[in-house]
Formats: sequence, structure tokens, C-alpha cells
Amino acid sequence: MSMSIGLDEIRQEAETQFGDLEITLPNGQTVRLRHTLRLAKPDRKRLADLGRLIGQVADENTQHADREDALLAAIGDVLVLVAETKSAGRALLSAIKGDLLTLMGVFRKYQETCQLPEASRSTD
Repeated sequence: MSMSIGLDEIRQEAETQFGDLEITLPNGQTVRLRHTLRLAKPDRKRLADLGRLIGQVADENTQHADREDALLAAIGDVLVLVAETKSAGRALLSAIKGDLLTLMGVFRKYQETCQLPEASRSTD
């Protein structure tokens, strides 16, 4: 017996499993941060590069102000990259107003919502 399913159903299932993160700004604008898999291949590579940079900056024993500036810049670049449009990403950064804790909170929520799950190890 064969099974039939519509493309819209498959899209809805993918959206449910791998949805984007939407953030509402104080002015009412909604900014959509796209799931990693929705990014073009060059953007996914850039995102991976930025992730490595963020990890390096977080691990470095640099002065606090230097590390904070580097984190702000790298995380800001991530948010602009994954936003549905660059202008929406810049609007999000503008609304954050350089507050590192808020920026980290948005970044953490994006990671929780939009990153790929870890591959399970086979027991075979």
C-alpha cells in the first residue's frame, strides 16, 4: 500500500521541527531569525566561522573591555546574518542598544531554538 502526503504537510512538519525564532521589538516590529538550515551554504559557513570566533573570544584571557567589544561585534554579526533581512537584523541590534546581557540572551535563545540537535551516537 502506498502513502500520499502533500508538500505543504512536509513543509509544516519541517517548520514545527526546525522553526525560526521571532523576536518582537519594543516598536512592535517582529524580527525573524532563520534556522541554520534555512541559510544559504555560504551563510552557514560564515555562521560556523563566527561561532568559532565567539568561542575563541570567550576562552581568551584578554582584558574585560576588549573581550566584551569582540563578543558584541561577533554576536551582532551572527544576528544580522541569520535575520530574515539585514535591515531587520540591524533593527534588532539597535533595539538592544549595546546591552551585552540582552544580546547574549537573544543569542542564547537563538541557539536553543534554531541550532541542529546533536547527532546521536550509534550503539551498533
